[in-house]
Amino acid sequence: MSLEQHLQRIIQISLGTSPENMLKTSLEICTELAGGDSGSILGEEGPALQFLFSDVEELIGVRVPFDSIAGVTVNQNMVIYTYAPSDKRHFDGIDKRIEKQTNYLLSIPIPSIHSSSANKKTAKNAGALQILFNENIFPDLDVKAGPQEFILNDFKQSDLYSEKFKNVFFLLPMIAFGMEVMNLRQTSYQVIHELKNKMISSLSWMNYLKDDIRDINSEVLENENVLEDLSLAESAVHEGAELAKNYLQFTKIYTPIFEICRLNDILKETAASSKALAADFNLEDFSVETIFDESIQPGELDGGKLKMAFYNLCKNAVEALAEHKIENPKLTFTSKSEGDALFVSIADNGPGMPPEIAENLFIPFKTKKEGGTGLGLTIAKKIIDLHTGTIKCSTGPDGTKFEIQL
Repeated sequence: MSLEQHLQRIIQISLGTSPENMLKTSLEICTELAGGDSGSILGEEGPALQFLFSDVEELIGVRVPFDSIAGVTVNQNMVIYTYAPSDKRHFDGIDKRIEKQTNYLLSIPIPSIHSSSANKKTAKNAGALQILFNENIFPDLDVKAGPQEFILNDFKQSDLYSEKFKNVFFLLPMIAFGMEVMNLRQTSYQVIHELKNKMISSLSWMNYLKDDIRDINSEVLENENVLEDLSLAESAVHEGAELAKNYLQFTKIYTPIFEICRLNDILKETAASSKALAADFNLEDFSVETIFDESIQPGELDGGKLKMAFYNLCKNAVEALAEHKIENPKLTFTSKSEGDALFVSIADNGPGMPPEIAENLFIPFKTKKEGGTGLGLTIAKKIIDLHTGTIKCSTGPDGTKFEIQL
């Protein structure tokens, strides 16, 4: 496979799945290009380096000190080729863990996507790429007698820098970008999770505050201005908590879990959930029609996330039906298959949407709904994207229909 084909594969994966999977694929390609037997990607984790990815699953999450081979690679911007059993910097806890001896090891610095300071002599690195070989790939180097270390630029100018290593180095910025995205996502997830907890806690404290006011002077809570202020405050905190919850939901969809399941079963569960939702909105005479192609065979889908996507579409529909007090409100679910493609539609009999809303349906935070977060349909579209599918919307005075191809 050519470098161009490898790049296309990485880009396709980066667009359709998580940064973790993109890094895993990049590692596999780098190992293949270098002719290695296995490999790992290490990145900073506090006062140590951590195995972010490895073809040996037991290594993922293991930490090594900065005086290890990987640490020297990162801190001194060095390419190191060594025979691990005779190199004291090799962290022997790794070999004990995997019950396998590491032989020849090539450690390459992964440049950070952040530019380094002009005052620093060494470049800022995001981590290290390590490729393992069972046999010596540089026969002219007797690394059993001692490691060979090269300043990065010197290695690139040496005879050792063959076409295969040139291609490996070409992929390093993509690996660095994937590491940065992964770190940002993990950090933002932790921050938003804590923010959600604070918001929920604030709602509880506001209820306690009202109880205290009622005990001290109940007449205060009869004042319309006070009641309006409290209502607005509670609404703002509730919306903030809902936004945080939706954001956390949004981050989780990047790690799909594909299993054999039935599309019609997912739609049946969603239809049942839509009935319960309609009851919450006091929608009288609400009905659901299902038109399923029973010939659809089980396939590899992320059933949980697809149900989330379909439910978000139903939620929008039910809210619109309730808001406009539609007589005999109805949702229609259909499924069919054509060759390898699956088709789903979810339609309502509401009043349709104005063009300015329909044109921005899948753009985050573009919602026009009062109290909405603007992430529901964005999440739905991303889930469909992860299934390499498409989603489109048609709307008019007779209702709105979402059509999905998987």
